[in-house]
Amino acid sequence: MQIRHATLEDLDDIWQLRLETTELLKSRGIDQWQFKDPSRETFVKDISANEFYVAYEQDVLIGMMAVRSGIEHTYDIIYDGNWRIQTPYLTIHRLAVKKTFLGSEVSKQLLAYADWLAIKNKVGYIRIDTHHDNRNAIRLFESVGYVLCGWILLNQKEGERKRLAFDKKVIA
Repeated sequence: MQIRHATLEDLDDIWQLRLETTELLKSRGIDQWQFKDPSRETFVKDISANEFYVAYEQDVLIGMMAVRSGIEHTYDIIYDGNWRIQTPYLTIHRLAVKKTFLGSEVSKQLLAYADWLAIKNKVGYIRIDTHHDNRNAIRLFESVGYVLCGWILLNQKEGERKRLAFDKKVIA
């Protein structure tokens, strides 16, 4: 498996994985990725900002994620808890793995890559969120050292806005 920056040439594969993930979440009764977000435009913005990564095995896209730097304004207010650190952080969004690779180590390898990016960029702290019904994501995050800090509200008009918020201290 190879993880690298995404390019616009990857966009069709990324979009197919987005659609596959939408269907998987729907089949699990999870109100996440069920509307227009993330849109194709969102992926283009992530790629153009050099903040989107893809995992390929041979010529098949098997996983993806955005790793963003800077302030994530949906994280400004956290309910029923607190962020553990108030320092610069990276944020992971749009983490997805091809259905046929679920249960493999692809998601853990992507998250480990985000840890490496945090260390490389001298930012020892990462935040991530997920839908409260996404038990698989919750187990994944906790298994690699993320801690539940509370919940946040997304800036979206459709669907459930509440997301469980996690953070992780990354040690170099």
